[in-house]
Parts: sequence; C-alpha cells; structure tokens
Amino acid sequence: MSKVPVIVLSGFLGSGKTTLLLRMLQDASAFNLTPAVLMNELGKQDVDGHLLQQASPNVNLAKLLDGCICCSKKSEISDSVKQLLARKPDIILIELTGVANPEEIVDALTEPLLLPRVKLHKVITVLDAENVLDYNSIFASDRELVHTLRRQIEVADLLLLNKTDLVSDKQLTSIQKAIRKSNERSLLLPTTHSRFDLELVFGPLVSQEPVASPAPVFNKRMQFQARKPAQPPHEPSSHPASFSRIRTLTLPIDEHVLLTQRIVDRYLAKWGATLLRAKGYLHLGPQRESVLMQYAGKRVNWQPASFESVPYLVLIGLDLDIEALQADWHQRLTASRD
Repeated sequence: MSKVPVIVLSGFLGSGKTTLLLRMLQDASAFNLTPAVLMNELGKQDVDGHLLQQASPNVNLAKLLDGCICCSKKSEISDSVKQLLARKPDIILIELTGVANPEEIVDALTEPLLLPRVKLHKVITVLDAENVLDYNSIFASDRELVHTLRRQIEVADLLLLNKTDLVSDKQLTSIQKAIRKSNERSLLLPTTHSRFDLELVFGPLVSQEPVASPAPVFNKRMQFQARKPAQPPHEPSSHPASFSRIRTLTLPIDEHVLLTQRIVDRYLAKWGATLLRAKGYLHLGPQRESVLMQYAGKRVNWQPASFESVPYLVLIGLDLDIEALQADWHQRLTASRD
C-alpha cells in the first residue's frame, strides 16, 4: 500500500497560510491530485473552514477547533488523519495554527498507526515580511513562543516570505539576511498573496514512481523515528507548549444589534497593542450585509461573504484581558442601540 504524502503549512498568525491553502486546493486538480485537509484553529468558532468550504465545496475537510494540535489537540491528530485517509486522497494538507511548532506535528505523524500510511512530503512556512523581524522583541518574555517561531523557520523545507509588497527593497534584503541566519539551506521565495509556482510542491508527486519509503526524515538536520510505544489517547504531551501567553476569545453578536464597520475598527484600534489576530463573519448595517473581517499585523481587511449563520468575532492575542474585552465590546454594542 503506497503512503499518502503530507504537506504541513506553518507560519505565524496572519502570515498567509489560509490564502496559500486556498490556492493549493484550487490548483491541485491541474496536477490530477485529490487533496484532503486537516485544519486547526485556536478559537472555538471556525472562520477559515467556512472560507475553504465556500471556495471548494467538495473538499475533504477535518477541523480541530479551540486549541493547538501540537499541544492540547495532539491526541486527536491520529483520528483526524485516519478519517481523511478513509476518503482515499492523493495528498493531505495540514494547516497549523499560527503558534504551532511543525516538528511536533511531524512527530505525531510517526505514530505506529499512521507511519505505514502517510509520509512527510514538505513543511512550508509562510512568513509575514512586514512583521517577522519584530517578533523576537514583541514576544521576548514568552520563551516558548519565541522558540516556536524560530523552529517554524529552521525546520521548513520551503520558506515563503509573504507580503513583500508591504516592505521596501532595503527592508526585504535585511529580512532575507535575518532568515538565512536561522535557515541557510531551504528555498526562500519572496511572494505576495502567497503566490508561487506550485509545480515546486505538486510536481514531484505527479512524476515520481511509487517506491518503498524509508524511515521518516524531517529535513536534513533532523531525523525522526517512530515513537514506541504509541502515546495513549488524551495523555498530555511531553513536549512543552508552543506558546504560554496566547489567549483566544470568541464574541457572539446579537442579530438585533446594528453593527457597523466603524464600531469594529474602533474596537480593534483600542486593543491593537495586545491583539495579534482577529477574524470573523459579521453582518453590517441596516441591510445586514455579510462580510468577512480579517485583522493581522495592525491591518484590517473587509470582504463580502455569503455567511448566513449567527455572526461572531474571534480574537487572538497576548495576555488578553478577557473581562475587559468583553465589557468594552458589550458597551459599544449597547451604545449602538441608543
């Protein structure tokens, strides 16, 4: 039985992983590949999964919400991957949360139950050119998170330096030099909107002849062997958490509230110092127009959506004051009724 190749998509919050995943799903058919997706989100509500299903309604998708699969959700990886394998995909794409350490996911794929059925093809890390150099100073007090962000770069087979349209040529040169200090061997591609020639990733899968796979190798600098015995289900991982101070909050929105873009923009501006990421499906104005709001790197993006369920907003940040965030949001919505 041939093993199904797995591509792991890594990178910090808001770097462009979901944009890349959407492109990979759209282009897979050109390579005669049927993909399956395992998507992990930190929040209790699913935002990116809806986006994927809207763009690719027939995608084979498994979702793990409200936690990071390298930590609290790690015991669920095997079941999710087996669920996807039952649908007989040609390739499995795993999109990690922005605070996941990809080497821990690859470690999980070497479970004895999975090892005969899957093989690592590539780890792709997407980097936000506008903010990547600031992360070490921003998260200096969170050693686990700094370590995770460093490992996202170090263990990648392919590095996408994304959002290069937001930095100058001089800045781009400095960023590339800094990245090369952590990873000097992997291919580094400057991109915008996570665009690059997917022949680099999918091509080898189409042209290669089936061969017996050796023991899993994670990069040339790391050798991963199967763990023996398998970790019992729901047993806490022996790995340290990939982050320690990241918190999430989901804010439901009453359908009767007259929500405006201005309310949301002002709310995000007030809490921007602690917010790393915000996203959600909202209904705006008297006509209740459905929109997808994405906040990352202090930039807000609005786009039309076809979301008809109860709207919500997901916040991800550093040491979030949950009570203060909830109280401020409630006060703004209450004022909108007056």
